[in-house]
Amino acid sequence: MNGIYLNLLLREIKNDLIGSFIEDICIQDRIVQLVLNKNSVFISLYPIGLGLYLSDRVKRGYESLKNMSDVAKSCRIAKVLQHDLMPVFSLMLEKAFPNHEELQINTTFYPQAPNFSLKTKDWQRSVFARYIENEPKSSILELDAERLASVTVEHLVKNIEGIDKKMARELNPQNLNSLKEILQHEGFHPKLVSTSPLHISLFASEYEREYDSFNQLFKDAVAGFLHEREKQEAEQQKRLAIRNMKRRLVRLQKRLLSPEEIEDIRIRGELILANISKIRKGSERVKVFNPYTQSDKEIMLDPHLSPQGNAQRYFSRYKKEKRGQPKLREQIRTITKNTDDLKAQQYVREVRTGKKRTAEALKEAFHKFPLDSGSVVFVGKNARSNDELTFKHARPGDYFFHTRGFEGAHTILRPNIPKGQRPSREEIRLAASIAAYFSKAKKQSNVPVSYTQRKYLKKNKKGRIGSVVLMREEVVFVEPGLPT
Repeated sequence: MNGIYLNLLLREIKNDLIGSFIEDICIQDRIVQLVLNKNSVFISLYPIGLGLYLSDRVKRGYESLKNMSDVAKSCRIAKVLQHDLMPVFSLMLEKAFPNHEELQINTTFYPQAPNFSLKTKDWQRSVFARYIENEPKSSILELDAERLASVTVEHLVKNIEGIDKKMARELNPQNLNSLKEILQHEGFHPKLVSTSPLHISLFASEYEREYDSFNQLFKDAVAGFLHEREKQEAEQQKRLAIRNMKRRLVRLQKRLLSPEEIEDIRIRGELILANISKIRKGSERVKVFNPYTQSDKEIMLDPHLSPQGNAQRYFSRYKKEKRGQPKLREQIRTITKNTDDLKAQQYVREVRTGKKRTAEALKEAFHKFPLDSGSVVFVGKNARSNDELTFKHARPGDYFFHTRGFEGAHTILRPNIPKGQRPSREEIRLAASIAAYFSKAKKQSNVPVSYTQRKYLKKNKKGRIGSVVLMREEVVFVEPGLPT
């Protein structure tokens, strides 16, 4: 997002921001959600999808940035600032208690290192490690048509504030005058050119849609970018899955034997027994006469086994291949079919209605168990479903359950209770029993199940998909089972 577009957007939403109180600061991947008392600000910090918009909705499933949220909570936004069309804006905060402390939220949209930070007189905390602070460049209002014609795109980006490469390529003397008029509060209609990478324009002749509102444009643009990103990730996962299935298929096909090859294993064992007196212990191979083909046959031996042991080894292998080859062929057919089905599968975007996914999407993604109390228990169906359930669907106040010492599905209890209260013991035990049922401890008795609130979980970055770290936990012992 260049500084000019940021300036035009802030004009629209500034009055809605000033006077609002901060309730929470959350993040999901690289999307920061600033929860206000009346609405929310969403800030996309993806380098190729930079954007910002104001929404009247709060999205669930975001992880609270406690180190920032606890400090900024209940602060009032007093000012919205942007200096010299830089791709940076600041929210000046006032905190009434315990003293009239002034805080500052800074958001930088430099593609090399976009960031979000909270700053006081004594310290600064940022979402990401790298934080850029640049000096302002020359003003575009000082640029004239003659100079514009004599400089390169790279020179404009490097020396004129608020311009990125896309805008620099579009600038000509006529557009430059129009841009100056727009910056002096004249009317304009921004255009969405593409979503991945996110491309906004004022002058493009080819575009997806023209808008009357910069805020609505960025709301659609960021949503479109995330959709394209999800689609690309899904396609990448699909390609990876197909590649792994093909590799497995090659390994299985190498193990395929014809009926003649299977019979040959048995014959080798028989020939060893028929010529046992000719075979010296410790031999690695032996050549014997094969009456079935009326020719000599060389047979490989294990030098550590006796002749009888080598014969038994061939007979054991013969029985194993005799039983296993039909199963192997069935595996190959199944993998071949799954590979073909996956190749033909089209990406379908998950449908959301308001603040919640549709019932169909939830039903497909997770197991769902409504409790008599009005609470609901959700259970993941596989590793990816576990990750989706815990880190995207679950709310910070929901409860996470998982069996201790056994592999199992992630289980989330969404309690139907007033804010600040805990679920009843009965609800805890029911959710824990469900978690134990969907684990490898299903047939055990008195199973230990760990549980904690979702906000006390974090992803195990060194583990597999769905692997988590519990920063706090309690344990309950239950019998595995489903609610009746």
